Amino acid sequence: MKSTTFSTLVLSIMTAAGTAFGHGTVDVFTADGMKYPGPLNVNITFGKGYTPPADSATRQIYMLEPLFSTPEGLANTNMTCGPSASSSAKTIAPVTAGSNVSFHFRSGNPGSPWPHDTGPILTYMYRCPANTSADKCLPGPNEKGWFKIDQQGKDGKGIWAQAAMMQNESISVPIPSNIPNGDYLVRHEIIALHNAVILGKAEFYISCTQVRVKGGSTDDSALSGAVMVAFPGTYKTNDPGLYKPQDSYTFPGPPVLASNASHSDAPLPSPAPTQPNEPTSTPSTGAPLSSAPSASPTRCTRTSGSLPATPASTPSTTQSTTPDQCARKVSKRALRLRRRLLQGRFNPRPLRA
Repeated sequence: MKSTTFSTLVLSIMTAAGTAFGHGTVDVFTADGMKYPGPLNVNITFGKGYTPPADSATRQIYMLEPLFSTPEGLANTNMTCGPSASSSAKTIAPVTAGSNVSFHFRSGNPGSPWPHDTGPILTYMYRCPANTSADKCLPGPNEKGWFKIDQQGKDGKGIWAQAAMMQNESISVPIPSNIPNGDYLVRHEIIALHNAVILGKAEFYISCTQVRVKGGSTDDSALSGAVMVAFPGTYKTNDPGLYKPQDSYTFPGPPVLASNASHSDAPLPSPAPTQPNEPTSTPSTGAPLSSAPSASPTRCTRTSGSLPATPASTPSTTQSTTPDQCARKVSKRALRLRRRLLQGRFNPRPLRA
């Protein structure tokens, strides 16, 4: 009886955990060269023995499941800072204005990278009120205080920025160089679009990290032209960036803060293109490869009238070969090539023989 009960309990835990394993949260936040661990990467219940990590600057969420782009999901207060928007982290990370911070994400499955590779990554900031530290501040659900500092979509080859996360890479985000000093929340938003052909099926993974900006401006002029928005309340379920996104992607939400726009709106860099006729595998110093042997090997002089005759004043350096001899050479060469292909020992070197 005890064995049955224990087995049932283990199965229930594994089933519940398996639901979360498909998603994830911030693993490491880096600012000014310092690395801060992310919150716990499990579904938790607040008030039941939970203690936030002492050295984490990213607020804990209580579940790893996404919010969806349904009208109800987009109106949920969890759109502010993710599930459990009222939680706070124990640490405030100092960050220099004009520097880059980075986010590394992990899957809910231990040891696995982020599981999605389709969709953009957007980042907003919220300036905490005067005399309110970042671990104590939380914008109201209708408060228009968030401004966008970064948005990353596709690179020049159409690869989503999120694909880098799936390759276990961190996402770098520039902090505006001229924003006022003080405490802020950095709202990092991942939108997974692999199911967005269905209305309401875009997935949101949202986190908030507490930072203290230094080296910025001493006045508010840098934010005077910022488009401030509220979360929830900014997105609509049928926004072009959330439903049936096109090849030319339209980001949801406001434009990036003008002083940071040059960092964000340009396409992400893509790998250097291959030069024309450059081989994509091991280079060969022999003749270019083709699907069939050439009808005119370099040692056989073509006699077709399509080529101009060699001027009489310039003796030819190519040894003349009769058509029958040329045909026999081509036939032997084709036979050798075919035999090597069949034997799985193809090497372009024989083409130089």
